[in-house]
Amino acid sequence: MFEITPVNADFVAEIAGVDLSSPPSVELSRNLRDTLDQYAVLVIPNQPLNEAQQLKVAEVFGPLEISVGASVYNAKRPRRLEHAQLSDISNLDESGKLLEAGDIRRLINLSNQLWHTDSSFKKTPAYASLLSAQEVTPVGGATEFADMRAAWDALDGATQESLEERVAVHDYFYSRSLTGFDLDGIPPEWREMQPPVPQVLVRSHAHSGRRSLYLASHIRSIRGMDEEAGRALVDRLMQHATQSRFIYRHRWRVGDLVIWDNRSTMHRGTTFDEKYRRAMRRATVQDVGPTVVEAASL
Repeated sequence: MFEITPVNADFVAEIAGVDLSSPPSVELSRNLRDTLDQYAVLVIPNQPLNEAQQLKVAEVFGPLEISVGASVYNAKRPRRLEHAQLSDISNLDESGKLLEAGDIRRLINLSNQLWHTDSSFKKTPAYASLLSAQEVTPVGGATEFADMRAAWDALDGATQESLEERVAVHDYFYSRSLTGFDLDGIPPEWREMQPPVPQVLVRSHAHSGRRSLYLASHIRSIRGMDEEAGRALVDRLMQHATQSRFIYRHRWRVGDLVIWDNRSTMHRGTTFDEKYRRAMRRATVQDVGPTVVEAASL
């Protein structure tokens, strides 16, 4: 068993005494899953993993997604990373040079600075994300995590009851519009590949049973509410959930591996001076199924 140092009572833990360069054993895999269930964010320093090693660790948590960046934006262009199951969270092009200011990959990456949960814009959203740091900036570029379980617990009973049956519509391209991305220029085939999807507004963790808010900047609307009222509700819940008392801020070090449970957290990147190189890659594990099962169209 590895050493666990909680950052908070039940939110974020640093893990020591583990080497993930070899495929995790059955026992280690079980311990990692159980610890993630409890703390929602695991920080594991000194793990200089290559792409294949990172994917082996990710497989501990379940089946992997294919990077949406590869399937939508980079389907016909070279990628910096070899494996399609890895998302390139960097400011580098396929040759390792800094992205130009107008590069679509840079513009899309700006949306990572909005509060979100990974792949909530997919019918089957994400369970776990594993982000590995190869190059970090000397200042800036931290990642912030919000404990959505604690945010739910802090709501009064009447508010909780009013949210129980709510369904939000998550739209990948809506969140991109918030950073100034030109929605009119999006090819129709991209929208066909990534249509808006419904997700519950409140989740119950499959193992711990804890309830949590399920929010993201991808939320375009709330079913059963007019646009203005739905937007006001989402804004109010986002402001509540991102209070400092619910936040952990991670300052990256080379070799850090951070694993988080998207069912229990939100996160965002923070700004940094783009004259500095930043190279990270993320593996994303699918959840077991949709949060809303239906045949009706949106």
